[in-house]
Amino acid sequence: MTETVFGKRILITRGAIAVTTRDSKPLPEVGDSDVLFAVHRIALTANNVTYAAAGEMLGYWRFFPGPEGKGILPVWGFGEVVESRAPEFAVGDRFYGYWPLATHLLVRAPASAPGGFTDAASHRQGLADIYNRYQRVEPRLAGEEALDALFRPLFMTGWLIDSFLEGAGDFGAEQVILSSASSKTAMAAAFNLSKRGAVQVVGLTSAVNRAFTESLGQYDRVLTYDEVGALEQRPSVFVDFAGDRALTHAVHRRLGDALRHSAIVGMTHWTEGGDTPLPGPAPTLFFAPAVAEATVARLGPAGFADVTGRAWAKFVPAVRDKLAVETLHGLEAAETAYRDLAAGRIGGAAAIVVELD
Repeated sequence: MTETVFGKRILITRGAIAVTTRDSKPLPEVGDSDVLFAVHRIALTANNVTYAAAGEMLGYWRFFPGPEGKGILPVWGFGEVVESRAPEFAVGDRFYGYWPLATHLLVRAPASAPGGFTDAASHRQGLADIYNRYQRVEPRLAGEEALDALFRPLFMTGWLIDSFLEGAGDFGAEQVILSSASSKTAMAAAFNLSKRGAVQVVGLTSAVNRAFTESLGQYDRVLTYDEVGALEQRPSVFVDFAGDRALTHAVHRRLGDALRHSAIVGMTHWTEGGDTPLPGPAPTLFFAPAVAEATVARLGPAGFADVTGRAWAKFVPAVRDKLAVETLHGLEAAETAYRDLAAGRIGGAAAIVVELD
């Protein structure tokens, strides 16, 4: 694959995602119809660990091809045009979307679309369209951009989980149990589930994050991971954001036939192992981009944008003051933060934004 990521870069060892290095690749000559972007403000969350853990299985390493045996991590945030030979793009134009954890991205012949563009590079064909689309934005206050970078993609996943469960009649469940309950995606799912009010929302979290999770006001009940035995044995759905097989086994054993559906969303605790058969329904992967595309097809692009926009507007005030945003500067600080996330040393209450310029 042709590399498109230039400048300073963080390289993750494929198959050993806690092992990272940095390198630097000279900025390219920008050809006809091409655009060079500087990556400015991005977020780092547990979701990025999922991208790395599932890089081989779900194709996340294909978005920004790196050197042999290395992966370049996708992150959400804002980039700005620094050189353009495409008439629709001017230096200084700003876009929100899916960027590499690096200082520069070359997009060859971007396909203009209403409100933005699509990266139509050959190596991104067959990947989820939602990741290939970039939205043109006006410059805003740093705090507002930080909230978008941190929460907007994770909120969308949380909203889609609730929409999916609602469409399935919650599988007949009376309670929905969310692991990694302090994580941002779980917070978004819990917020939407609680607003709908059809089921009890139960959060599973670490002891250190229990007080924070309870303070969110989005869970009817919060238990620590060593309290799984206290789960009520009634019709349930389990949504796993952790990918911790030991926890999944414990929940399945506790609920047995009362568990109506088990969904895997994330892999925050990616080091856990074990392949013992599970009681109850087999866990199924919840792949948000595929669900998003099906939902857009059902509602239409305008309808989808309207309903998710209204939900987002309700969510922002609920979380704006819950997290203290930590702003880091430079790629070296980003590398340290990523390693801490991959090692589980950063909890869900953390809100890390990195300014790369």
